[in-house]
Amino acid sequence: MRAGDTIVAVATGAARAPRALVRASGPAVPEIERRLLGLAGPRRRGVVPARVRALAPDGAPLGVPAVDFPVLALRSVAPASYTGEDALELLLPGNPLLVERVVGALLGAAPGVRAAEPGEFTARAFLAGRLTLAQAEGVAALIAARSDDELAAAGEVLR
Repeated sequence: MRAGDTIVAVATGAARAPRALVRASGPAVPEIERRLLGLAGPRRRGVVPARVRALAPDGAPLGVPAVDFPVLALRSVAPASYTGEDALELLLPGNPLLVERVVGALLGAAPGVRAAEPGEFTARAFLAGRLTLAQAEGVAALIAARSDDELAAAGEVLR
């Protein structure tokens, strides 16, 4: 984990679904919002309808078009976010190809943006004092749970 970078990750599963959630957290979030979503002016927390333009990935055959589609942008302003940093969550159609293009667009939107390591959003929340160590461990247990009993135990740790 490198402090000071802006991190990006998909927060939902990899399969097709009605919706997907992509997260970004860190100092480049305002620049990402400006370049990728066209959101300018002072940052305010809340939900904003926006449009994303995601280009074809590098190495795509000639003629593969860019896609331009609506999203809901959930904006959080530091320090009042999960990670304690400026954060952005994009709710978009859950097509895996579309999600891949959006992640690629986020990663290329500003310097210092990179893919998050596993657990990095929660680690940042812990380091920012937004979670206790027990709560951070509870989040990890919740994600790793494979049975109802494990889910219940993770819930107890979170409480």
